[in-house]
Amino acid sequence: MSAFLMVSLFAETFNDSCPLAHQHFVRHPWWNNQSGWKPLLNNLRLIIQPLICFNWLKRWLKVFPITPLQFGFERLVSKMNRFVCPVVHQLNFQFIFSSA
Repeated sequence: MSAFLMVSLFAETFNDSCPLAHQHFVRHPWWNNQSGWKPLLNNLRLIIQPLICFNWLKRWLKVFPITPLQFGFERLVSKMNRFVCPVVHQLNFQFIFSSA
């Protein structure tokens, strides 16, 4: 998915059915409540960040198994997958996060 498409799908200008401001993500200390393309892109980066970090560490967890860390990341990604946006789901994106 391109950055432009990703931002457009979640921009309230184009899609008022899933405003990010009503999600739990706004509790993150780095969340930016300003309007505009750049703050929205940065907020979406925050949303996908757990998956990216988990994928960076996944190979190291095979070398040095730390079960609680892996379990914690899996729980976090599972919670992040609860993000609801009808327009995105209509496009058959089953999950925001996927390691495939």
